[in-house]
Amino acid sequence: MLKKFRAVPVLLLVFGFSVTSMGNEWANYYFPDAVGSYWVYEDQSGDELTRYAIEPEDIDGETYSAFSYDPPLEDWAEFEHYVQPYFYQVSTDWVAFFVGSEIENALKAATMKQMEEAMGLMRQAMQEQVPAELNITFDIDYDIEVESPDYFYFLPTPATFGEEWPASEINVVLTLTIDIKGMPMEIPGGSMQTVKTFTTLVETGNVTGMETVETAAGTFEDCLVIEYRTDASTETVLSVEVPQQPGPQEQQDVTVTTVWLAPNIGIVKFEHMHDQSEESEALGLASPEDQTLELIRYEITGSPSEEE
Repeated sequence: MLKKFRAVPVLLLVFGFSVTSMGNEWANYYFPDAVGSYWVYEDQSGDELTRYAIEPEDIDGETYSAFSYDPPLEDWAEFEHYVQPYFYQVSTDWVAFFVGSEIENALKAATMKQMEEAMGLMRQAMQEQVPAELNITFDIDYDIEVESPDYFYFLPTPATFGEEWPASEINVVLTLTIDIKGMPMEIPGGSMQTVKTFTTLVETGNVTGMETVETAAGTFEDCLVIEYRTDASTETVLSVEVPQQPGPQEQQDVTVTTVWLAPNIGIVKFEHMHDQSEESEALGLASPEDQTLELIRYEITGSPSEEE
């Protein structure tokens, strides 16, 4: 009896090791990271992006696998955290991208571009509504705060079809300040008007199935199809109540991003379609360009070369 009892921890240890090995093997099956491997993608404009698997790095006591890219990223607004991680971990539970700072930089850069365009249109609209002889001016400024978790949970290991997982939650606070000078009468709330928007972006992932994908690099069977749904909830708070729209104003937006993973290859295709909000459309802002990537050639170290 004692021998049987002692055997239980040993069996559990062996079982635990088997599960751990299975998780790592499954993750590497769909997300290979052998140093020296490379993948070349073509985007919607015909430009190429090459990803290289490089030596792991230690950050704050944690070891991360790493990628480098050619050409290097020059505009943070073009960063896509789904496919451009610099550091990541493949564990028994997750393929997790260490991209918190990159997401914050990207959202700030993208928001700044939108704000510069919007502010120009706002100044023009305000000046057109005010007679020139009144000499009224509008000084518009803004501030952006973005808070992102360190990790984007790209894929559970192993994943289950049709089961969603929380990938990330990002908070964005945009403060818009309008200083109206030269008004001949007192403005309710003063000449300094403030608008704050609080946006929460909740991303969930879901492996929706398997497909055969054809790209310039070849035809890939049994590709995992991962959909990331981003639910954006925005609350707008005005420094002065507007009679027609009293209190906070709320808005809901949803976007879907799709990534295809081929066995022993990794990402072979990516699509991110941008939806223009009603608010942006009403302001006359340009709609963001849809983002796509497609694998055109590659080589995985330790596997037979698939380079075309």
